[in-house]
Amino acid sequence: MDKMKKYGETDTDRWARDMIKSREIVSEVLNFGISQNQIHQIIKLLSLELEDRGHLLEYTNLVKKITEPESDLETTESNSASRIIME
Repeated sequence: MDKMKKYGETDTDRWARDMIKSREIVSEVLNFGISQNQIHQIIKLLSLELEDRGHLLEYTNLVKKITEPESDLETTESNSASRIIME
């Protein structure tokens, strides 16, 4: 069976190289000894760099939902309801 010669880089090669680079970046960040809260903050800050606004909003909303304690959400909801002007 003939073997095909490969010239240049395939899509799979580029994907693998990008994944390796991403893992190296994560590894380097984790070498700083960061907390879970810092990981959430880094995810939020990186999401602000996304070009797709929809993805940006999805990530930031998810991180906000995960990191805000339930009691803060209830307090925020009750405070916002009390600020409504009733005439």
